[in-house]
Amino acid sequence: MSNDCRTSKKELERISERGIEKVKYSQFTKFDFSYEIKQVFLVNQYYKEYNKMFWSKRPETFNSPRQFQGNFKSERNLQELEEFPSNFIKTSRYNVVTFLPKSLLLQFTRYANIYFLCIAIIQCIPVLSTLNPFSAIAPLVFVLGLSMAREGWEDYGRHVSDNEVNSTECVILKSRVATISTWAELSVGDYILVKQNESFPADLIVLSSSIESGACYIETSSLDGEKNLKPKSAILESQQIYCNKESYSEEAIRVEAQVPTQNLYELDASLFLPIGNGHKKFQLTAKQLLLRGAFLRNTEWIIGLVVYTGQDTKIMRNADASRVKSSEIERIMNILILGILVVQITLSIITASFSSAWLHRYGTNSWYLEFNDSPNLLSFYAFFSYILLYNTMIPISLIVSLEFVKVFQAYFIEQDEEMYVAQRNKYAKVQTTTINEELGQVEYIFSDKTGTLTCNQMEFKYCIIGNILYGKEQQKTNNPQTAIVHPASEEAFQHSVFNFQDAELSAILKGEGSTGDMPVNLHIESQDGKQQVKLSNQRNLIEEYFFLLSSAHECIIQYDKNQNATYQGPSPDEITLVDAAARLGFQFTGASASEQSFKILGREKKVKLLKAFEFDSTRKRMSVIINDNGIIKLFIKGADNIIKERLLPNQPFLNEIINYLDDFSKIGLRCLLMATRVLSNEEYKDFDYAYNNLPDNDKRAEELEKITSNLENQLTLLGASAVEDKLQPLVPETIADLLKANIKVWMLTGDKLETAENIAKSCRLIQGDFTVMRLSVPNVDECKKKLGDIQDTYDLCIKENRKKSIVVEGSSLQFVIDNEDLAQAFVSMAKDCESIVCCRVTPKQKADVVRLIKDRLNKVTLAIGDGANDVNMIQAAHIGIGLYGNEGMRAVQSSDFALGEFRCLWRLLLVHGHWNYIRIAEMVLYFFYKNMIFTVPQFFFSYFCAFSGQSYFDDWYITFYNLIFTALPLIMRGTFDQDINYRQYCQYDSKEEVANLQKKQEQYLKVKFPSLYYVGQNKTIFTIPNYLLWAFNGLVHGMIIFFFVLWIMDYEIIQNSGESSGLAPFSLTVYSCIILIADLKIAIHTKFWTWFNFISISFLSILLYILYVIISHFWPGTLMEYTPFTMVGSPHFWLSIILIGAIIGGLEAIQAEIIREFFTDPASEMLNKVKVFEHNLNKWVEHQEKIARQDSFWAGIYKQKEVEEQELVRFSGSQQ
Repeated sequence: MSNDCRTSKKELERISERGIEKVKYSQFTKFDFSYEIKQVFLVNQYYKEYNKMFWSKRPETFNSPRQFQGNFKSERNLQELEEFPSNFIKTSRYNVVTFLPKSLLLQFTRYANIYFLCIAIIQCIPVLSTLNPFSAIAPLVFVLGLSMAREGWEDYGRHVSDNEVNSTECVILKSRVATISTWAELSVGDYILVKQNESFPADLIVLSSSIESGACYIETSSLDGEKNLKPKSAILESQQIYCNKESYSEEAIRVEAQVPTQNLYELDASLFLPIGNGHKKFQLTAKQLLLRGAFLRNTEWIIGLVVYTGQDTKIMRNADASRVKSSEIERIMNILILGILVVQITLSIITASFSSAWLHRYGTNSWYLEFNDSPNLLSFYAFFSYILLYNTMIPISLIVSLEFVKVFQAYFIEQDEEMYVAQRNKYAKVQTTTINEELGQVEYIFSDKTGTLTCNQMEFKYCIIGNILYGKEQQKTNNPQTAIVHPASEEAFQHSVFNFQDAELSAILKGEGSTGDMPVNLHIESQDGKQQVKLSNQRNLIEEYFFLLSSAHECIIQYDKNQNATYQGPSPDEITLVDAAARLGFQFTGASASEQSFKILGREKKVKLLKAFEFDSTRKRMSVIINDNGIIKLFIKGADNIIKERLLPNQPFLNEIINYLDDFSKIGLRCLLMATRVLSNEEYKDFDYAYNNLPDNDKRAEELEKITSNLENQLTLLGASAVEDKLQPLVPETIADLLKANIKVWMLTGDKLETAENIAKSCRLIQGDFTVMRLSVPNVDECKKKLGDIQDTYDLCIKENRKKSIVVEGSSLQFVIDNEDLAQAFVSMAKDCESIVCCRVTPKQKADVVRLIKDRLNKVTLAIGDGANDVNMIQAAHIGIGLYGNEGMRAVQSSDFALGEFRCLWRLLLVHGHWNYIRIAEMVLYFFYKNMIFTVPQFFFSYFCAFSGQSYFDDWYITFYNLIFTALPLIMRGTFDQDINYRQYCQYDSKEEVANLQKKQEQYLKVKFPSLYYVGQNKTIFTIPNYLLWAFNGLVHGMIIFFFVLWIMDYEIIQNSGESSGLAPFSLTVYSCIILIADLKIAIHTKFWTWFNFISISFLSILLYILYVIISHFWPGTLMEYTPFTMVGSPHFWLSIILIGAIIGGLEAIQAEIIREFFTDPASEMLNKVKVFEHNLNKWVEHQEKIARQDSFWAGIYKQKEVEEQELVRFSGSQQ
C-alpha cells in the first residue's frame, strides 16, 4: 500500500486525538472576513470515508488535459479523488522493507562488486578454496556496508524532509468554514486559504486577494532562487466573487487546464465562473498561477483553487534525478580492470595447466597426498583456486578509497579562502564529487557574458529620444547613486547605479531648455484611423519616452522592515530603466492586475492595464497595453534587431538611432529600442476576443504567439537606451591565463555582434595579435561561401602561426548546426581557434554549440553561467558551473560546481583541477602497482607447491593488505599531495625587503602556473604506457622480494632448535618486505609532506602492521601462530628487509634520475628554480646580517668571534 495513504491515516489519527473542538484563528481577523477554524469532525463514517480515499490507488502523474469542478462543498466521491495524483510527495528511494534489496541491487550495478561477490561465493566452496571464506566475505561486506550506509543516511534525510513537508498544516475552505488539514490531504479542486509568509501547498489558481485589486506578490527563491518578488493577480471577476464570504457563490466553478509542464512561467487554463444565467469563460495565464513551494509576501491572504498536486506540480516536474557523472579516468580504469581480469584468468589457466601436467607426471607416485579424484578434475579445481588467489590483482578497496579522496578534495575546495567572494558571502560549492579530476583536463570553456563575465550591475548611460542623444555630460564619480525611490541598505547588492547627467534634458523636463519646443510633428494613428496621438515637439516626445520606460516593465515595489521601498524585477536591465525613469521624474508607484499608478513630474496619474506580455529569450521584447485617458496604447521595448523589423516604414528617427547604436556597440553597451502603437477600441476588442477564445489544445501557445506577434507590429520608434554592464574583477587576467593554459574559451551571448566583439576585446578574449574572422550571413548558400573564405584565412594563420578567433552570429550558427557538412567544416576550424564568440544566440543554441564540440571532438568541456537561460548549456557540458548571480539560483541548482565570481575559475581549474588530476591518476596507478607486487609472489610460489592452490599468505593478512595496511597512506596522499604551489610561505619574513623578494617569487610562480595545466589536458600521467610501466615495476619488485627472500632463507637454520624455514616464516618475511616497499614507494612519490602523510605511513600503516603481527602470534589456528616472535629474533629476517629495501630503493633512485635527466617536465624545472631561489635568498639574508653586524656597535665583538672560529677551523685541520 502506498506511503501517502499511511501518512494521511497517521495524520487523521493525530487530529482525532485532539477531539472535536473549535478554535478561533485569531490572525484571520485582519482580513475582510473572519473565520472559525474548525478541526476535522471525525465520526466513524467520516473516518471510514477518508480511509477509502487515501488507501486507494492514485496515479503518480496525470499527463492529459484536465477538467474539474471547484470542491467548495467538500462533496466528492472516491472515483473523483482517484482521477488525479495525491499531493503526498515522496522523494525518498527506499522504505524499511525495500532498502536492503534495492540498495544491494544498486551496489551490484558496479562490475567490481559483482566480481568480488563471485569470488566470495567460490571461496565458500571447500573443494575449490584453501582460504577462510570469511576473509573474502568480510571485505566485501565492509565495502558494500560503507556504500549502503551512506546511501541509507542520505535517504533517511529525504524521509525526514518528506514527512515534514507532507504533515505541514494548511487551511481548506469547505462551505465557508476554514478547516485545518495537511498538505498530503489536498486534492485537485480544493479551495485553499494562504496567509502572508506562508508557502503554497500545491499549484494554485489565485481567485481572490486581500488587496482590493486582486494583486498579490510571491517569492520563488525555493524554485528558481530569485528573491525578487513576482506580481500575481486574480482576474477581476473572481476577485469580486471571493473577496468576502457573503459574496461566495454556491454554484461550482469549472476549470479546464492543459497538461502540467516544467515551465514555471506558463499556464494554459480556462476558468468558468457563474456569472448571470450561465458560466462565463475567462482565459488564465501564468499571472494567475501560484507555485507550490513559493511564499506569499506583502499580501495578507489569498484564496486559491488547487489545479496541480503532487508530482504534477511545477516544482516536482523540475526536480531532476540525481546526476551520475563519471570521469575519463574512471572509464579507463574500468577497462583496465576488465583487462586485468583477462590476465588473471589467463594466469589461472596457465597455472591449472601446469597443475595438470604435474599431476599426470607425479600424482600417481605421490600416494601420501591421498588424491581421490582424477588429475583432470583436480586441475579444474586448481583453476578456480588460483582465480581466488590471484584476485588480489584487482583492488577491492579502490572504489571506496576514491570516494573518500574525492569527498576530502571537495571539502578543501569548499574551504578555499582564495575562492571566497565577500560581496556575496559565498564560498565555492561542490555538488558532484565524481569528476574532481576532470577539472584538470578541460580543453573548452563555454561562458555566458551577462552576469558571468560582467557584474550584471547596470548603469544607465545614454538615451536617444528622437534624433537627439542625451547623457553626454555625465562623468565618472566615485559615489554612484542608487535609485531615488528605493534607498536600500548598504549590505544589499544594488542591481543598478545612476550617474546620468544631462543639463538640457533636465531643463526640458522642468519646462525650460532651448530644444524643448523643437518640432518633431510625430503622428501615431491606429490602423483604422479612428484613434491617434500627436507628439508635436521634443518635450512631448521625451515625456512619452519616459512614460513608456515607467510603464512597460514587470517590476514591482517591495518594502523592507523599515518601510524603505525597492524596485524588484526579473532582470537588472529592467530595474535600471525603471529606476532611471523614476529619477528623472516619471516614477512608477505600483500596479494591480488592471491598473498602473505613477507620479509623473510631481503629478499623480493612473492608467488601466489591459494586457502585459512578458519578455523571454525567444521573443526578446516586452510590451504592455494600457488605456491612457481613453487612448489605448501599446508600449514595447526590445532588442534592436527584433524591433526594427516590426516598425512602420519611413521612420523619421531610425537612421540616426541606428548610427548611435553602432557606436554604443563598439564600447560594449547594452541597447534597447522603444516603440509604441495606438489601437482603436475596435482593434483592441478584436484582439481581446481572439485572446479569450484561444483553442484549448496543444496549439494554444502557438496561436497566442501568433496573435501577439501580429499586434506587436506597425510600430512607431520613439528612441533607444544604452546601459553599461561592467566586467567582474580580474576577468581579463583570468581569461588571459586560461588561454595560456591552452584552454579554448567560447563566449555565448544574446548581444549583437559588435557589442559581443567589443566585450570580448575588453576581457582579453580577443587580444591585439588575434586574427578575427566573422560569420554573419542571411542564408545557407552565403554561409557556405563565407566558411570557404574563413577557411582560407584560417589556413594562412596556421601557416604563419598566428592566433585566431571567430565571431559568429546566431542565425549563421543555426545554419551550421543544421547542416552536417557546414558543422564539420566549422568544427575543424573552431577546434584550433584560441577563442570563439557566438552572439545573438538562444539558450537552445548555447546547448547545441556545447554538444557540437563535446560529441565531435570528444574533449572535456566546461560551461559556466549564472541564469536560467544558461541551464541547458550547463547540463550539456562535461562540467557545469553555476555562478551566484543576480538572475536566480537555477544555474547553481543545475551545476556540478558553484562559484561566487568568474575569477574563481582560475584557482578551481589551474590549481585544484591540476592537483586533483595528478592525485587521482597516480593513486589509481599506485593501486595497481601495490596489488601487482602482492600477487607476483603468489604466482611464483605456485611452482614450489606443485601448483596445488596453496595460499602463500595468511587469510587475514590478505584481507588487511588492501583494507588497512596500504589504504590510509594512499588516501592521505590523494588528498594533500601537490606537485607545486605558488603559495610558498605561510607567513612572510618580518623584514620588508625579504618579504618583497618572497612575494616576487610567489608572483613569478603564479604567472608560470598556467603552463603546468597541460599535464591533465594531455593525459600525461594516466596512460596505458604509464600503467604498463607501473605494472612492470610491480612485477620486478615482486620478483626481487620473492627470490631474494628465498635465496636468503632457503635451507637456512631459522629457529633455535635447528629447524629450517617453513612456509610461515617465508610468508611473513615476504609480506613484511611488501609492506615496507609499498610505503617506501608512496613516500618517494610524495611531493608535498604534511603531518597527515607522516602519521598515515608511520602509525596507520607500519605501526598498525606491527601491532597486528604481534596479535597474529597468539591467534590460534592461523598460519602465523607462534611465528612472528621467532622471526624478529632471526638475523635473516632483518637482512631480507634491509637488503631488499636498499636494492629497490636504489632502483627507484636510478629510475627517478633517468626521468629527471631525459624527461624533465616544466613542473620539475620550476621546483628546481624554487630551490635555487631559496638557497640564494638564504645566502643573501646571511650576507645582509653579516653587513649589519659589521656596521653595528658590537662590530668589534663579532670580528673577534669570527677570528676565534677561523683559528678553531685551522686547529681542527692540523689535528687531522
